[in-house]
Amino acid sequence: MKKSVYRYGLLATTALLFTVTGCSQKNILPTWHLTPGAQHGSVDSDDLVFPDPNKAWQKGGTIVNHNDVAKIRVGTTKDEIYKLIGTPHFSEGFNAREWDYILKFYNTDSGVEVCQYKIIFDDSYEGRMRDDEFFATEFYWLPASCGKYSEFAR
Repeated sequence: MKKSVYRYGLLATTALLFTVTGCSQKNILPTWHLTPGAQHGSVDSDDLVFPDPNKAWQKGGTIVNHNDVAKIRVGTTKDEIYKLIGTPHFSEGFNAREWDYILKFYNTDSGVEVCQYKIIFDDSYEGRMRDDEFFATEFYWLPASCGKYSEFAR
């Protein structure tokens, strides 16, 4: 009986420790809830919230192929986006309604332009058990001038 109480106490203490340390970690808070309306698949551009780049787990972002970004359109799935530009750079989970990236592009003067890219997904997803998919519905750039990277290079 004593061993059983000891084991349950140890298990409860361990679970509590993981919960407390997990909640106190910086940069692990999910960003899927940042922009009002994102959970419904559409946002008002006046309400957009871009996460602080310093909170990204992918520090500094990644250099991506301009034409890969241009392939992302309304209806593109999360799996397809993942294959094109990788995982989001903040702590979004797979069930998140918005993904945020820090993307770097080479420009014509051999410099690098840094942009934040936000993708909003639809609200029809009902779970993997139903083989549902998330589909991209809206896209936003910070600064807005980075929107040029959504077009194919000529």
